[in-house]
Amino acid sequence: MKNLLLIVILLTNCSLVAWSQGDVSKARVITPGIKIDGNFKDWIQPLNFYDDDSGLMFAIGNDKENLYFCFTEKDELKMKKLMSAGWTLELSSKEKQEKFKSELIFPGVNVMNISRSSDSYEKKTAPNALIKFYQLQLTSVNCKGFRSNISSQKLNNKDNINIAVGADSLQHIIYEIAIPLRELYVPDLIRLDELITMNVIVNALERPSSQGSNNGSQSGMGGHGGHGGGGHGGGGRGGMSGGMGGESYGGGSSYGGGSSYGGEQGSRSNLFERVSFKQKFTLSKNQ
Repeated sequence: MKNLLLIVILLTNCSLVAWSQGDVSKARVITPGIKIDGNFKDWIQPLNFYDDDSGLMFAIGNDKENLYFCFTEKDELKMKKLMSAGWTLELSSKEKQEKFKSELIFPGVNVMNISRSSDSYEKKTAPNALIKFYQLQLTSVNCKGFRSNISSQKLNNKDNINIAVGADSLQHIIYEIAIPLRELYVPDLIRLDELITMNVIVNALERPSSQGSNNGSQSGMGGHGGHGGGGHGGGGRGGMSGGMGGESYGGGSSYGGGSSYGGEQGSRSNLFERVSFKQKFTLSKNQ
């Protein structure tokens, strides 16, 4: 009986180890010539991870010198929340002699009252006032924990951490990021098989004093940098591989007692909650 119990315990432990190892993904090998310009045509489509709570689709890659990220948001209201409340990309490692915790903190820019055109064709072709406004206001990103001790980084700066914001053909927001590996590791010690934990935190929007009003109570929304914004941790679903193909996002419901921000319809879930998700991955050696 004791031997049978021991076998059951061992089998249970083995299954747990197999599950935890399966949760670690591998960064894509990035080919030379990729441009950080807010256009994800250089990336293999579709982006191969998706988090349901935040609505973010994303991909991770690396070459010998840089770690790359691409994020996009398909849900209209979740996109506005992301831009207005602000969000943080946190990278960390617990490996011996290679411990670090680094953050890129995107401050909030209030875009909740900026609407798109009501014409579906024009949405696809005309410049998006929402994205353009956001690009003009988001001039820099706050930085913590990098080896060069930088505290902020301007967008489209190719000298160090390179960050670009753009939009796809349907005017969904795109973030492209390239982080030099020397900002995370001692250059001579990089093996290109290191384990990194990515944590994405999307801040909460401030709840309006009266949800039935579309006036000044909404104008105070957003403007949160870093981990502000209150609410409780979302613990969003970890990055799920396989891409989303032709699925559509957004619940089609309006927000705020029958009204929607800027006339847009979309999913109202988690607007006033701080949500987050983690994805573990290893770097890849160039082939």
